[in-house]
Amino acid sequence: MTVLIIGGLAALVGSAVLIAGWGLGVGALKSVLPGLATMKANTALGITALGAGLALTASGGRLSGLGRLAAGAALVLASVTLAEYAFGWNAGIDQLIFIDRGPVPHPGRPALGTSVSMVLFGVALLVVRRPGLHVVKSVAGVAGSLIAWAAVTGYVFGAEGLQSVPFFSTVAVHTAVVTLLLGLGVLAAEPTFWPIRTALERSSGGVICRWLLPTAILAPPALGWLLGRAAMFSIYPDGFRWSLYSAVASLGSVWLIMMLASRITAMDAERAAAAELSRHDALTGLANRRAFDDFLMESFSLARRYRHALSLILLDIDRFKSYNDSYGHPAGDELLRRLGELLRSVARESDLVARIGGEEFAFVLPETDLAGAETLAERVRQEVERSAAFRRPVTVSLGIAAIGQETSGVSMLVHDCDVALYEAKGAGRNRVSVAIAA
Repeated sequence: MTVLIIGGLAALVGSAVLIAGWGLGVGALKSVLPGLATMKANTALGITALGAGLALTASGGRLSGLGRLAAGAALVLASVTLAEYAFGWNAGIDQLIFIDRGPVPHPGRPALGTSVSMVLFGVALLVVRRPGLHVVKSVAGVAGSLIAWAAVTGYVFGAEGLQSVPFFSTVAVHTAVVTLLLGLGVLAAEPTFWPIRTALERSSGGVICRWLLPTAILAPPALGWLLGRAAMFSIYPDGFRWSLYSAVASLGSVWLIMMLASRITAMDAERAAAAELSRHDALTGLANRRAFDDFLMESFSLARRYRHALSLILLDIDRFKSYNDSYGHPAGDELLRRLGELLRSVARESDLVARIGGEEFAFVLPETDLAGAETLAERVRQEVERSAAFRRPVTVSLGIAAIGQETSGVSMLVHDCDVALYEAKGAGRNRVSVAIAA
């Protein structure tokens, strides 16, 4: 959409200068300010064609062919103009549309810099959506944009200096601005080549680029204009003003680096917080199944390697469906939240408490043997049974398993613990069942 808007705006400006400026004699459209260079009729025609080409190419579908046709027309016009400059030739196109009696050596002829930019943009638009020519499109777009940016900054520092350079001598200020916009639109059209892709993508790098690039691009010209044009600095000699520019530019670079570091730190913190949230159950705040699996795998590997104890407790709420049916799902959620708080309160810092299913919870107990796990499980069972935090008395069943010589892996440990849990449920609930040590 942005590319479409840029193309439409460029086409609108070019056609307005061509029709109203040259056709109806509105001088303000040909030259923004009196005494400045005018946008030539052929320049306006080329900008109109390039803007239309950019907009039609961005719209896709069948209109892309018309976009390439418009871009090709602008390319031919600008190429002939370059040939005129290169070979001292008069192709008879400078005064073809309107008669220009300006004081320059070649009235009606687009500036050399403008012609080069139009050739580059025309080539770039002709190769859009051609995978083998992405580099050509990007290089042409960057080169043309740099030429336009040099003209814009030349006007910032003073039109007199710009007009003394033959390459830019007849570039109008609005020509420079619109050509720069066209360059940005060309670069944004199908951004598949570095560095444009990096600046426009939704990654962290793209966010940082879009956050810092405007300052990095606009600050140096603004600073140069201030030191060169502001009355308060005009009393200083050029050497001192250059030293001021160097000092402030260095400070600006440091500021950008610090802002970049600050932004990266903030993004790292956001990413870490998001990762932490992704490992916790949203309802209870306990670890979720993913965190449980990772922690159990890591703990099992360490216990096996160093021959340390490791136990696992699986816990299931007795008759949870009946509780939900009696009091509703919001009450069931409240039960889960309060049970999560209770389980967290009895666990050690080294233990992991997780909600691994609807009403199923787990304790991973590093450095804890079967006897220690049974003691904790019995305490949990009694705490839940005595708790007055629920709408009616609630009980839980627990299964325990510990790593042994024959425990082949995590899946076997979980299976043994699960079997013990089902034994507790089958034996009447509200009890602890211990898996037979392997």
